[in-house]
Amino acid sequence: MISPKVSVILPIYNGEKTLASTLDSIVNQTFQNFEVIACIDGTNDNSEKILESYRAKINNLLIIKNNVNLGLGPTMNRLFAHAKGEYVAVAEQDDYYYKDRLYLQVEILDAKSNVGIVSGISDFWDGNKITMKFPGLLVSGGQYPEGKELFLLNYRNQIKVVNSCMMIRKATHLSNGLYFSKHYPSISVDWSYVLRFSLIADIHGIHQSLVRLDRRTDRESVTTHKTKQFLAARELIRSFKYEYPTVISNEDYKYAMRTQNLMEMNAKSRISYIIAFLKYVIVFPAEKRYYTSFNSRIFKKVKKKLFKKS
Repeated sequence: MISPKVSVILPIYNGEKTLASTLDSIVNQTFQNFEVIACIDGTNDNSEKILESYRAKINNLLIIKNNVNLGLGPTMNRLFAHAKGEYVAVAEQDDYYYKDRLYLQVEILDAKSNVGIVSGISDFWDGNKITMKFPGLLVSGGQYPEGKELFLLNYRNQIKVVNSCMMIRKATHLSNGLYFSKHYPSISVDWSYVLRFSLIADIHGIHQSLVRLDRRTDRESVTTHKTKQFLAARELIRSFKYEYPTVISNEDYKYAMRTQNLMEMNAKSRISYIIAFLKYVIVFPAEKRYYTSFNSRIFKKVKKKLFKKS
């Protein structure tokens, strides 16, 4: 049997509400030379039944299960171990992939041997409309820098690579002993992987939306657990400073921590936001991003009130 060109890996944790939509988007890809490897990470909802119902639509489907919940890092490593394809496409259970996603990514990896990861633009969807496109670097027509510069971009400003639609050159992953860490819970698993990868091979960004991210307010996802996510991010910033002392300067570290402060501040509402703003401004009065955030928040409040009056 000829091995597939692409292995689509899909970690699943309580995915029954959105899994069918994700699978439909994978089935309808214009590029069809792929396998799907799904791993159910220690849950007992209807995800397995939904996966089984797609066997007639997906010719090459492997379903594996963790007896207990291992977390995203170990699950991703197990999925990678089963991948037969030359390229490995990361998918998530609550995202919708536009039909040319795999085709466009394979085209880049086939043409550019120096590229180890290719990603693209993500659309944030609130259930009714697209509210934002990410990352701004690609949306504005820019391209990811290389090596240390890309590493510091993602360290100082947090990850600017859409991890839920990455396609990875498997040979680069294997030959450099890369792996997904279980040390950082939540989204930081992908962040640490991209940081390490950026010092090994180039990461290319496609100037086109490849994925629609489910950002409905009632969704259940690891990215909705902000407290755990923020703690993991702070630990990652600290530990990478010790791991890469010749790459990350003290100023880079301080800037990254101020970025984290900004993200935590922006996640707060009303009086909690104001308290956080005052706290950070007292400690870092020269950080312009705090004032920009505050002015933006006030402008939105005023605009909302004026809109209601009209």
